[in-house]
Amino acid sequence: MTTSSGTPDDERENTAEADPAGGPAGADSGASAPQGGPGAVLKGQEGFREPPEDYVKAAKVAPNHWLSIIDRHWNGDEDEAPPSWASLGRWRSDENGEIVEWEKNTEYRPSPDAYGWAPPVSPVDAAVRLVATGYASEELFALMLADAEVAVCVDENGGLAVTEASDGTEAVPVFSASPELEEDRLPPHEVMLVTDLLERLPEGKEVLFLSSSAPVGQLVTVSALRESKADLERYEAEGGNEWPEPGRADDRPDAITDLPDNAALEDWPDFLTGDQRTATRTADDGPETGPGTGTERKPAEPGEVDET
Repeated sequence: MTTSSGTPDDERENTAEADPAGGPAGADSGASAPQGGPGAVLKGQEGFREPPEDYVKAAKVAPNHWLSIIDRHWNGDEDEAPPSWASLGRWRSDENGEIVEWEKNTEYRPSPDAYGWAPPVSPVDAAVRLVATGYASEELFALMLADAEVAVCVDENGGLAVTEASDGTEAVPVFSASPELEEDRLPPHEVMLVTDLLERLPEGKEVLFLSSSAPVGQLVTVSALRESKADLERYEAEGGNEWPEPGRADDRPDAITDLPDNAALEDWPDFLTGDQRTATRTADDGPETGPGTGTERKPAEPGEVDET
């Protein structure tokens, strides 16, 4: 049986946390007015989200509590409280252990699973998705990319292809090759280590990694990649068993100042075509593009998804 701090079977992507319910819950938890914020709704009202069975059971052993859903992609220390943006929302239990209220978290930062993306094709591909959604730091991504093998886009003459990122930076687009990708959909490319790519990059050009499984990308500077590779080599020489500690993703990267509510993304254009436009994200936008597009992200179509 799952307690209020466990992982419900029907909420596999997330975990639960319980906090005492505030306000007059102890005296009259079944009051007619919601006790949460402006977006809170009582059971039976429009917008109430029915809890999975294991949350119902958890409420029985945690009366007069708020039970928060914590996105599984948030990875903090064991005794560290999750940040507000890692919670999808919360249910309130009354004095009888019955769930009587739901409050959606407007600060929730949707993780890759919340967008319904296909599984990543490589560790670097997984990392860029976490960075794009704010669940990992850019420093971590640079460490992973610096030690990776990638498919580098080339032009018709076999030279390195150059595209322009959304901020105007000229960069060479790269992506993770995978047997799952249809070869006839891939742009002309050459597989090589990132360290070899850095030796061939024209002066003033950076690296633009484009996800092969999701409409996101990340611009990485040559200096960041060289520094990350040096850190890895130094750590390996010292006999370290773990990677150097990267920066935390406590604050949302500047490039993703706003994300939409959980989005059920419709079919994207072929991720290797050029019909995805460059854009910066607003409150109505989601992550943007894929390999060969020359852009870093593409606006999402906002909509509801079921995270359970």
